[in-house]
Amino acid sequence: MKVVVYLPALNEAETIGKVLDAIPTRLPGIESVRTIVIDDGSTDGTAQIAQRHGATVVTHVKNLGTGRAFVSGISAALNAGADIIVSMDSDGQFRGEDIARLIEPVLAGRADVALCSRFADGNLIGSMPFAKRAGNAMLTKAISVIAETPFTDVSCGFRAMSREAALRADIHSNYEYIHESLLNWRRIGMTIEEVALPVLAERPVGESRIMSSVFRYGIRSGPVLIRAIRDYSPMKFFGAFAALAIVVSLALGLFVSVHWLRTGETAPYTSFITLSVGGMLFGFLLGALALLADLIGRVRYELEEILYESRRSRLAAPTIRKVS
Repeated sequence: MKVVVYLPALNEAETIGKVLDAIPTRLPGIESVRTIVIDDGSTDGTAQIAQRHGATVVTHVKNLGTGRAFVSGISAALNAGADIIVSMDSDGQFRGEDIARLIEPVLAGRADVALCSRFADGNLIGSMPFAKRAGNAMLTKAISVIAETPFTDVSCGFRAMSREAALRADIHSNYEYIHESLLNWRRIGMTIEEVALPVLAERPVGESRIMSSVFRYGIRSGPVLIRAIRDYSPMKFFGAFAALAIVVSLALGLFVSVHWLRTGETAPYTSFITLSVGGMLFGFLLGALALLADLIGRVRYELEEILYESRRSRLAAPTIRKVS
């Protein structure tokens, strides 16, 4: 069994060396451990420091975002022959010594993906800003309901996945990939397990890039989450809006009908008739769209299977590529 730890990095020269040195070179039940740093357009010498500390570096000549770094990291790890892939941030919030505990569910075959949870057992070290904690809680609740899995933390960057899960990863966002990947894995029936591990609430050096602009993060991640929810179950997504439109329209129509029976006229609610009829038509159109979206979803599933088989065949002979 081979483990590859990949670390996305953007101007992490102050921390990357210490983080790499803390990653164990031997793990129980593991033949080898390899580190790969995805230098996402750094300008502070991050790549050179990473190389001096034993990591293979995959370079993006400009900043492409965390989503593209995820894709590059997965690709590089698969090319390196990884059986288990660990994603780990470069800012020093996670401990290298915890990798053994993180990969245990995957190594034991209980899970396809293991997520570090910062909140499961109250193991967060330090104080997280209220806005960040509240945002995490809302996202976790939303993903848990949609995926029908009781998560406690869906935004942590410390995770492990089997080779099979990595081959199944299908990310379309340049930036926010975590929630999209979780819903993709659950949609195809993969098992995800949380592992409670101690994590620093804030990075030890510098400021959080996410918290530097909560509003910008929300604007950027919102559409990604909505698309992921839509793709997870298109019938339910569009069907829910169709049902809502039809129910509201029926309620308006019923209200006007009762008023007419009592008074013999529709005034002053005559306009409700137009709204009711229009709403019903809109609801039925949404229902037709739900059926069409479900059909497209089935076609997408077939295309994903073809892509998966293509990746598995192409990655039979491992090589590391430089990404530009």
